Amino acid sequence: MRAVVCVPGGTEVTDIPDPRPAAGDVVVEVDACGLCGSDVHAVASGFARPGQILGHEFSGHIVEAGTGVTGWRAGQPVAVNPLGSCRSCRVCAAGLPFRCAAQPNLGITAPGAYAEYVAVPQGQLVALPDGLPVELGAHAEPLAVALQAVSQAEVGPGDVVLVYGVGPIGLSAIMGLRLAGVDHIVAAGRSPGRRAAAAAVGADAVIDTRELSVTEHARQRDMRFAAVLECSGAKGSVAEALDVLEPGGTCVEVALTPEAAAVPLLRLVGDGLRLTGTCAFSYPVYEAAVAHLAAGRVPAADLISERVSLDETPSALIRLRQPGDLVRILTRPGQ
Repeated sequence: MRAVVCVPGGTEVTDIPDPRPAAGDVVVEVDACGLCGSDVHAVASGFARPGQILGHEFSGHIVEAGTGVTGWRAGQPVAVNPLGSCRSCRVCAAGLPFRCAAQPNLGITAPGAYAEYVAVPQGQLVALPDGLPVELGAHAEPLAVALQAVSQAEVGPGDVVLVYGVGPIGLSAIMGLRLAGVDHIVAAGRSPGRRAAAAAVGADAVIDTRELSVTEHARQRDMRFAAVLECSGAKGSVAEALDVLEPGGTCVEVALTPEAAAVPLLRLVGDGLRLTGTCAFSYPVYEAAVAHLAAGRVPAADLISERVSLDETPSALIRLRQPGDLVRILTRPGQ
């Protein structure tokens, strides 16, 4: 099969052997896979190991099943949860399958979906309704990340919430906040295309952080936030988020960032603020994301800027380093 493989300095398309299903696994033919910001960063920073196949936001059709697979059929459309877990250890019981040491994570520690085919444990499959565009399943992973973050924020009707960062996760967070019934959503970001997308998917106000800081926006409107979902990873964003929270408010750090943030402990304690991190999602949250997509409750498909072939994927990963008007790109291996 053909796949986008990490090499020193970037990625390249090459031919590799087709995957074979181990016991309990199926082989999925990839219909679509989102180009995630974490993959863009991994390639740009040289963090991705040579030979690695990235891609963890994907959907497709089952083409082959290994021994012991039950309840699944060839040709069945599926969304794939990339996170493997034992489902029984302490971290799994805490809803953190990403931290489980027992199973590989597709596109992270195991071959992913920038490829024609992927071997997938049957426990990581979620069925898609027949007749639904299979491509929609590729949006389940970022939507699940966002839904997990929204649940950590504990917000709903009557609340004003800030989404700091309007990449695909931040945009999914806006959709998740709308599902939660939040009254007023402010989105903050730099990319013009993604700021426009934020307004389109439900943000009531959108700030260009190159021209107006979150702190100044809040000051001008005498506004405080019940929660901030920090999805940018920008330097200083956590301190700024804590500064604009109302008493009892919550900052949920969603972005993966190496910053050692300064935390104003006097205000954290005195105003009863919460600062919490969220990584990935639990299995039920991923299933809920698929259900929302299948029911048409979120406009995830409206975020697609481009669909590219495998041959075009290496250059797309480079272009996303400076997204400009790009919002979300899907690779379509069959294209």
